[in-house]
Amino acid sequence: MPTMPAPAVMAWGDAEVRVAEDGTTTRLLRGPDLVVELGWVGAAGAPAEFEADDEVEHTLVTPEGRVFQRHSVLEGWRIRWVLTREGARPSAIEDRLRVRPGAEFSLWSWGSGATALLAVVPAHAAGPVLGLRLEQGYLEEFGSPSASSASVDYLVAPTEAELAPGQRWVTSVVADWYPALDDLVARLPPWLSDTQLDAEEPWSGDVADFGVHAPDDVVVDYSDGVVSVVAEAGRRILDVQTPRGLSRVPLEWVPPMEAVLHTVATDAVGSGQPLDVAQALCVQFAADRKAVWLDPAAEELLDRVEWESAESVLGAAFGLARGRSLGEAVLVSDALRVLGGLPAGEGYGRVAMAGWIASLSVGLDVRERCHELMGRAAVGRTAALESSLLHYRSADVGEAELAGVANRLGGLLPGRAPLLSWTERARLAGLLELCPPEWERAHQVAQVAEKVRGQLLCAYTDGRIPDAEPLAWLLLNPGLGALG
Repeated sequence: MPTMPAPAVMAWGDAEVRVAEDGTTTRLLRGPDLVVELGWVGAAGAPAEFEADDEVEHTLVTPEGRVFQRHSVLEGWRIRWVLTREGARPSAIEDRLRVRPGAEFSLWSWGSGATALLAVVPAHAAGPVLGLRLEQGYLEEFGSPSASSASVDYLVAPTEAELAPGQRWVTSVVADWYPALDDLVARLPPWLSDTQLDAEEPWSGDVADFGVHAPDDVVVDYSDGVVSVVAEAGRRILDVQTPRGLSRVPLEWVPPMEAVLHTVATDAVGSGQPLDVAQALCVQFAADRKAVWLDPAAEELLDRVEWESAESVLGAAFGLARGRSLGEAVLVSDALRVLGGLPAGEGYGRVAMAGWIASLSVGLDVRERCHELMGRAAVGRTAALESSLLHYRSADVGEAELAGVANRLGGLLPGRAPLLSWTERARLAGLLELCPPEWERAHQVAQVAEKVRGQLLCAYTDGRIPDAEPLAWLLLNPGLGALG
């Protein structure tokens, strides 16, 4: 039986950097766990040209030329790629770097050009966190990963950038360990500290000495070396040409929740089509919060929702919200029955608690049933955390898991979690809002939840979220939307 080629293994503290024998992939392991895997997309490998205990070099072949690759652990972990062209004329730089976090880790991305910063974070603990800081070059997320994707591709040059024969394009990344995600904030330029604002609130940055370009619907003013930018609700990309290169700064002006609810609800009702449970829940929440007025046709649409057969906690939540709104104890009782037939996964605890509160409002005596539902064994670590938060258990029970949830959402860093869907982000943000106020992390996780809430509301305003499910999850709490 032929033996598999041995990778180059370099010790980096209590971790190991393992570079494949042909150089095409590199894996960082800490103990038995894969932290992250990196690779140059579409490159063919070759045996190492140089190998030592703390350094290894390869030359990879691409369709357009070559990539000289060096990994070293002399001072931290440094990765350098030098791209060249071998054709007779300039060609576009379409090369990409692929990043895949390990199974127990999540990826947070500030893919903003010359100031890009990636974080590979534990999904179930506060730290340590791996920070991948761009030292030279450019990184920008390429496309949107599919729902089943485990990796993210990053363009290594701005769109339409070209490389001529004899020229080189350098991408250099420095990796370091940090105790927690918030320690990475110091690595961002100071003008990126607050990029989420209330609608029409001005954003200011000390970038007047740089080239600044904004979309046409953004107002840009200059005063005493400071740039002030203001826009209506939604997300805008500000291009800042720094001495290091182009940075793309996403600025978010967050609209009121009621405005987004109104739009989602009126669009759902106005389509004239049957409502799914997420749409129905948003319409009911909007009516309860006085964000829309329901005419008889809309009431009929809600009455015809097949929520009992949806096999979803959102379906049970709609039954509770509808029963509470109409004052019908039978609907609330039916919703609790539906909930009782579901596994106790994410959202289950919130809806069970909502059932208890809703039953009180309609004079229904279901205390024992609700206690039984709330006491069921949770399915999965995230659902177990939800149960802990709802039962106000000791912080020792769920503190590490809570920190992991905040990590998955990027803590207080700008940027996004490219491998999380909008619905997953909304579920986790709603979970953070359950944190008991006396827990040490309560204030911080509330800020993280608020940041994600703002991102979602901006995405709805811009039309980047096409369905109602993320909004329904964002408002799913024991008060059935009343606290959001």
